[in-house]
Amino acid sequence: MPVYLPTAVLGNASTLVTLGSSGEIMSWFYPHKDHAQQIHECLPCVYLGEAGRGHLSWTWSSDWSREQAYESDSNICTTKLFGHDLEISFCDVVPEDSALLIRKITVRNATNHARHGRVFLYGDWNLSGVRTGNGARFDHASGVLLQTHRDVSLALGGDGLETWQCGKAGDGWRSNARSDLNDGALMQQDLEIGDVNWAFGFYFDLSPDETLERTWILSLAPTEDDAIIALQSAKRNSFENHAKARREADVQWLEPGLATLKDAGGVLPEELPEELLAAYKRSLLCLPLLCGEEGVAIAAPEFDPEFISCGGYGYFWPRDGAEYASGLLDAGYWEFADQLIDWCAAHQDESGLWHQRYFLNGSPAPNWCLPPDTLQIDQVGAVLWAFGKCGQLEKTGGEVKKQHREMIRRAADYLLSRLTDKGVHSNAFDTWETFVGSFTYSNAALYAAFRVAHEVLGEAKYDEAAKRVKAGVLQHFVRSNGEYSYLVRGFNSHGENDETVDSSSLGAIEPFALLDLNDAHDLALAEGTLRAICERLECDWEGGRAIRRFEGDAYVGGVPACVNTLWLARCALKISSRLREIGREEEAGVLTARAEIYLTTVLRRATPTGLLPELMQGPEGQTWWAAPHGWAMSSFVSGVLLLAREKAAEKK
Repeated sequence: MPVYLPTAVLGNASTLVTLGSSGEIMSWFYPHKDHAQQIHECLPCVYLGEAGRGHLSWTWSSDWSREQAYESDSNICTTKLFGHDLEISFCDVVPEDSALLIRKITVRNATNHARHGRVFLYGDWNLSGVRTGNGARFDHASGVLLQTHRDVSLALGGDGLETWQCGKAGDGWRSNARSDLNDGALMQQDLEIGDVNWAFGFYFDLSPDETLERTWILSLAPTEDDAIIALQSAKRNSFENHAKARREADVQWLEPGLATLKDAGGVLPEELPEELLAAYKRSLLCLPLLCGEEGVAIAAPEFDPEFISCGGYGYFWPRDGAEYASGLLDAGYWEFADQLIDWCAAHQDESGLWHQRYFLNGSPAPNWCLPPDTLQIDQVGAVLWAFGKCGQLEKTGGEVKKQHREMIRRAADYLLSRLTDKGVHSNAFDTWETFVGSFTYSNAALYAAFRVAHEVLGEAKYDEAAKRVKAGVLQHFVRSNGEYSYLVRGFNSHGENDETVDSSSLGAIEPFALLDLNDAHDLALAEGTLRAICERLECDWEGGRAIRRFEGDAYVGGVPACVNTLWLARCALKISSRLREIGREEEAGVLTARAEIYLTTVLRRATPTGLLPELMQGPEGQTWWAAPHGWAMSSFVSGVLLLAREKAAEKK
């Protein structure tokens, strides 16, 4: 299976669907968001002309121009195709409470003469991620096309199912549904087993300017009966009613985030640049789609399941999860932080650590950052930082749950065991899963963790540890060029100085606050670090400015990333706020303007529907990489809220 980069996602609490720009259904994660993608290929196509006398055109071909967009303030996605004198649209909705995809297809004859043809959906699905051993059949009693493997069943129906074919994938099979599409007349074979595929669709015979509407319903469930029942229930309701329910749920979901934005600086959300407001709302609408019923979120929908170009994204990283919950918490959605803490308490390693990444059920996922010396130790610190940010002490009146206290103690004691006589942690993997050593970013995470442990547990050893870590960072990881001082990466695996300017050093400012911006020395170091990163890592990008990960980065040619660019924006806004407080208004305004440029630049490499990726380019020149990315979109949410506060402060 190759790498597929989606342009849009749909879903609800229990299911996640990704779409391509031509109406392809790229993946359907079920019954969990880190489970099998289910789909090898699921592609729309159009047969033009009478059966046997026309030709087949796939919607992804150059025959068509295309537009794709979400409906404003909703997770309803519409894909429009223009070609062959036709206008075709696919309007997709996933209801709030079911593993269903409901697609309304509209076909318009845009000419002054009659047009005939067929619209099909071709599917080569590997249910449960298994290519063989599947069964496909057409159930005449219900008028539904079915595919089944063990405890996953797919039902296909709606008034857009007028003809069908159950086939066997692969060369040489007479029943192959993909081959059967070529003459526009499906054989209507009712049964096939093994490595199956299928196709179904409807006919159109349109006068000039005439329009035809049909609906396809796709339903996933544990059994055939369950899938059919869910499909038939959805079919009894009109598409318009399904869309209305989706809109109402999405508008209700946005209310806290918009109220928080309004309260951020006493300004109306509309006073922000239109594109930033739209992206803020789109990020808020998308973020919960990444979170599973287990209570935590995948980093991004998996798009490279065979790890061809990367190590995979469809897993939970505790650090990414902390950043994910942080942005939603900033916007007023407390439940995600609470879920994160409960999940981490339930799945903490006996030694007190958390591993690099997990399946959503808590099982360790395939990883390459193994304890002790190559653990991503920052992830342990990030969990405790997240606990502190979500205000558990304030919310509970100081009465922290027993399991949470135990979680914090075990994690903090583990971190204590990893400190060296230099005050910083011993060897571990860095944020980028590239270098082994001791790093500014991960030590800042430990600092924040010890601060939380001291606050919750009240033991002096944790306060002392926090001070040791900060002293170690300031003694060993600060450099000066004669004009200003700044933080560098840290130590390499041999304990030698690593002078690299690395954007992850921003973690000492935001989110972990190792540098106290109320302290003049720390504020100057924060400003210097920001300046060094801008001078060494900033680049022109799409008419704006963006930030690369670190000096000498070879991954994807060292292209900039949304995560880093948004990170710097947040730090700039934090420093801007402090400068404004001490009367340095002009410098504060410069930083605020710079941050707005960063926030705007990342939108240039969003997907066509506005979803933010991790990287602003893929290994083979793709326009984006790993979208939608939870950390990036959550950071964007936080950045917009900080910008709103600073803009309001400028007006006073």
